[in-house]
Amino acid sequence: MNLKQQSKASPTRAKLSFVAQCREEKGLVLIAAIVLMAILALVATVAVITTNTEIKISSNYKTSIQASYAAQAGYEEARARLRGLPFDDNYAGDPAVIPDSTWSAYILTSDTWEFSTDPNDSNYLDPNYKNYIPLYDNPVNHTNTATETNTIQATPDISYWVKIRHKREADMLNEPYTDYGATNDIIYYGYAATGTSTVEQFTTDDDPFTASPVEIITSYGSSGTSLSVIEIQARRFPGPPIVGTIYAGNDIYVESGTTITGNDYVGCATDPVPAIAYVTNKYLHETVMLTSDAGTSTKRTALDLTTVVDELESIKTVILTGNQTDYNVGSNSNYEVVYCDATQLSDDKITLTNISGYGTLVVSGKIEFKGTSNWWYGLIIASEKIEFDGDGTVYGAVLSGDDVYIPGTWEIYYDSCEIDKAKSSFPYATFRWEDKKLN
Repeated sequence: MNLKQQSKASPTRAKLSFVAQCREEKGLVLIAAIVLMAILALVATVAVITTNTEIKISSNYKTSIQASYAAQAGYEEARARLRGLPFDDNYAGDPAVIPDSTWSAYILTSDTWEFSTDPNDSNYLDPNYKNYIPLYDNPVNHTNTATETNTIQATPDISYWVKIRHKREADMLNEPYTDYGATNDIIYYGYAATGTSTVEQFTTDDDPFTASPVEIITSYGSSGTSLSVIEIQARRFPGPPIVGTIYAGNDIYVESGTTITGNDYVGCATDPVPAIAYVTNKYLHETVMLTSDAGTSTKRTALDLTTVVDELESIKTVILTGNQTDYNVGSNSNYEVVYCDATQLSDDKITLTNISGYGTLVVSGKIEFKGTSNWWYGLIIASEKIEFDGDGTVYGAVLSGDDVYIPGTWEIYYDSCEIDKAKSSFPYATFRWEDKKLN
């Protein structure tokens, strides 16, 4: 073959060489495609695993939060049902006349709950607790011990169970308190004796009218496989110290025709108090009738009623925004906390004409009573002056941060039963919280 022929054949050979080369690289493309598919499959697998893990984490977090909310709902029901008195339908507190150190109660949202579910069997606890499951309807039975749903939820769709018991000396550990009694007595919160003005946590062999047991509430909330256990300690605001049927933070003026009695009107087994207690001076008409086995009058140091008024403002159930005439509030089965900020009114004063009611009437500022048909069962408290004009009757106690002036004809009787009923509407405040378990 000559050179010319060779030159003509070269393109063909070059073309054949390129095709052969491509044919040889088909295996590499296949391998690359397989590797790419493997990588994509691995990425997809990791994505699926990660998504499933995140879904499980999210689901567990969701149920744990729901369980925590359920536990909170449980102890809130317990706090609500500790308010009131033993004869109230919804009451879940100690039904004994004198608080029982072995009392305990459960609130349940399921009929299948069993006492063995309760893990709280520490050695220092008395095993002989009452373990009541109080019923509020059909029938009302505060000492029931048969297991059944007793929550006040209309439809028990939040799952929890709650145990309530009195705090006792064995629960104190290193907490400060005053020991007035025997070992393992109930721990109370309030005033250690009638007439004292210092709020404290203490224990005593007696049943103090001036204090309430501290309650330990353990709530177990559940959702799915999650369980939350929250334990709180709750105590009821004791209200103001009752140092007299009438207390004046400054002077007391009483004109003729008024009767003030410091002996317990009904006789709820409490000590008498002085008919009047005042800080500065007393001015009494000679015809005023003061009666008390604790002394008709006493001069004493001032009480901090401003703090008391602030505390009661935070738990008010009824608000008055102006003067009232022929006004009635509450009932003998419903004691209200009626609050007015009279500092927003003319002369910092609210005028009440022919008012009647049950509970605690508390005013920031001054109160003036007028009319001829006033009556009140419970407590009347003002941060400033109280004036009793007209006629009326009070069963309970009256406390003023300034003067008390009585130009009218009033009968004011110390009544510990009415005071106790008024204070029974005060809520239990949480002062210790422990998240014992969350999963």
